[in-house]
Parts: sequence; structure tokens; C-alpha cells
Amino acid sequence: MIGFSAEPPARPVADHTAAPAPGEGADVLVHQALVYRTRRELELTAVPYLRAGCRGGEAVVVVAAPEVTAFLGGRLGAETASHVEFLDAGGWFGGPMHALATCFDRTRADWWPRGRVRLLTEPVWTGRTALEVREWKRHEAILNVAFAGTPTAIMCLYDASALPGHVVADASRTHPELAGPDGSVPSAHFTDPADFYDECNTVPLSQPPAAAACKAFSTGELPALRDFLAAEAGRLGLPGDRSLPFVLAVNEVATNIIREGGGRGALWVWAEDGELLCDVSDPGRVLTDRFLGYAPPHGRRRHEAAMWAVRRLCHIVEIRTGVDGTRLRMHVKL
Repeated sequence: MIGFSAEPPARPVADHTAAPAPGEGADVLVHQALVYRTRRELELTAVPYLRAGCRGGEAVVVVAAPEVTAFLGGRLGAETASHVEFLDAGGWFGGPMHALATCFDRTRADWWPRGRVRLLTEPVWTGRTALEVREWKRHEAILNVAFAGTPTAIMCLYDASALPGHVVADASRTHPELAGPDGSVPSAHFTDPADFYDECNTVPLSQPPAAAACKAFSTGELPALRDFLAAEAGRLGLPGDRSLPFVLAVNEVATNIIREGGGRGALWVWAEDGELLCDVSDPGRVLTDRFLGYAPPHGRRRHEAAMWAVRRLCHIVEIRTGVDGTRLRMHVKL
């Protein structure tokens, strides 16, 4: 494989050591979907949810479009709204891993130290490619694993009057609970995150185009590989200040292949649809930990730290693994 599972695989659990010692039941993740069609339906469920967090002294955060935050702020009233942090969804939801990493950064630094955090979020689905939509759905499923055992409540908003039907339908599969004005109920269609993850991988990776630049690598060849990557990034139009993160991400994968995986591999680099893409192939092993790199690393587990860094440095990382080995595709926006 890519070399990131030298240790026995384990589903990541968020490290919330910055949070104070929780009380009974405080470390239970609550992850709900609120499907609504009108502002009135949104108000009847979202406003009591936010008010309950304010009354309980929780860190209450809304991540939504400006018109939604303005609406909710008005319904909460000035005094209650002053205890809520309102964030613009446009900046927050730049990409699935960007949103996940930003959430971890803020919860550990600002929100968990105050106790429990209560999030109300409305992901941005419009203007996404088919790949991005699939990865956002996967992101919703992974939240159940990445934030398990943490003092976190998340309510995700789905406007059924505006979103595609398949996006709304999958909300009931990626959220354990469905919220409504009379409270929440278990979702009858909730799917185990591991199974949902595998479903997202049923779409095969296309083969690199014939014009893609290709390079094999093995022990002792990493400096030349980094030079090759930097040159290709520049040739294909990646701005100079963003070349280093791309080179670092690919170098991290190649390093792990050499040290812990099959010992040698090959990669292809090309540009397509406004993205710089890099495929890295390792025929040596099979990746067994689906959720590797979706939560901050624990202790000195290098394989966790490596994939956490790789995912943060890229827009999207796709992985396909099987009897023939593993292929990892990194996407970086040009």
C-alpha cells in the first residue's frame, strides 16, 4: 500500500485534550440533519437548538450563508445572538478536508476549552463538481468517526427546496439522527460510515492521460523526484507560492512507500479541468484503514501524521486499494 498502515489500523478518534474534564454524557457526539423547505421550518427547529446551547453555556457556532445567519440572528434576538459565533459558509466550506481540519483547529483551540461545542452548519453544495459532491457526502459520514467521543453537537441544514434530491436523500444515510420541531428521531436509513465510505469508492479512478508526465522512484531518488514535481507544477500553471505544498504532499506519500510500503513506486502528473493532479501507485500492499488521515494524529504514529498532512495540503485525496496494490490521486486547484 502507500505505506501508511504499518501499525494496526484503527478508526481515528479526535483528541480533545484541550477540553476540560467533561461531565456525565458530555463526550457523546450528536450529529443530526435538519431537512427543511421554508424559513419557518428552519426557525422552528434551529432556533430552539441554538438557544438551548446558549442556556447551557456551550460554545455555540453557526456556519451558514449570510442571509441564513442574518435570519437566525434576528429570530434569536440581539441578546441571545451576542453569545453565538456566526461564520460565513463560503470561507469555511472551501473543500471537505479544509472544513474538517478547520473545525478541528477551532474546536481544540477555542471551543472545547469552554466545554461542549454546538454547531449549526449548512454545507455549500451548489457549484460543485460530481467528485466534490461525492466527497462532501463522504465528509458527512466521516464526521461520525472523526468526532466520536468528543463534546460536540452538530446539526447540518439541508434546504430540500433548493438541493438535488440525491443530496437530501443521503443526508438520512450520513446522519444518525433527523431533527425536527418536536425533537430528533433516529434515522432509519443511517448507514455505517465504513460502508458509506466504500460506496463512494465504487466509482473507479480514470487512467492518467497519455500526455501525463511519469516518473518511477525508489530509495535514494527523492531529491530528484522533488525537482521533477516542482518543474511539472510550474509547467502546468500552479502558482509558485502553492508549489511547495504540492511537492511536500507528494513527497510524503513517496517517502512512506519507500520506508513502509512496497519500497518503490511510480507517479503521473497532469492538469485537467482547472486542477493539478498527481497519481501515485504502490503495487506493494493493500490499505486497510479507510479513515486514515481524517483526524489529527495521536502521539507519534507517523502513518497518521503523514496522511493528515497530505490531506490538508490537497483539495481532495482519492484512494483506491485492492489486490493489485494502492493508487492515490491528489487534487490541487490551479
